[in-house]
Amino acid sequence: MCTANNTAANSAAATTKQPFYQNPQFWRMAGTGLAVGSGIMDASSAVIAGRAEQANYNAKARTLKTQAALDEATVVRQNQYDLKNAAFQVKQARRAGRQNYGRQLAAAAASGMDLSSVSFEDAVLDSARAEQEDIDLIKKNASQRAAESSLQAELNTLTAQGQAKQMNIAGRYAKKAGRINAYSSILSSAASVAGIWGGK
Repeated sequence: MCTANNTAANSAAATTKQPFYQNPQFWRMAGTGLAVGSGIMDASSAVIAGRAEQANYNAKARTLKTQAALDEATVVRQNQYDLKNAAFQVKQARRAGRQNYGRQLAAAAASGMDLSSVSFEDAVLDSARAEQEDIDLIKKNASQRAAESSLQAELNTLTAQGQAKQMNIAGRYAKKAGRINAYSSILSSAASVAGIWGGK
């Protein structure tokens, strides 16, 4: 019994004299803690990076949509201005036509021309025709500019909407990639832990 007590005392003394850093069990536990901690940090940073990238893509998509709406509103205002300007030019053309008719009438009366003559009526009709051609050209140009700018605005809006959808999709994939990277980090740290404890 004395030898058993001596053996137990000697082994207890031997284990207490050995520093903790020489114990392989300590290093396995420390390695496990580091591997798990590293895996958790990598996983959380991957998730955060994925969410941040998704937020960035969503912000770009909102910017594209907002810019498209502003551009469309600008085109509408420009078209309204162009149509008002065309209406003003039509009024000016009609006023100029009336003034031209008045000058023709005054010149014909001053020269003693018969106001019911064919030549005077032809001159008045030519002036009226020229006035109407000017008015038609003003209206045609204004409506053509409005149609072209509206079409361009619609194309720009559709392009911006398509780009915004692409940004939203890219954001969703970035978030998924963050999750996949997180799972990969967790699996990698699990493999490290298994390697630490597998070689007892």
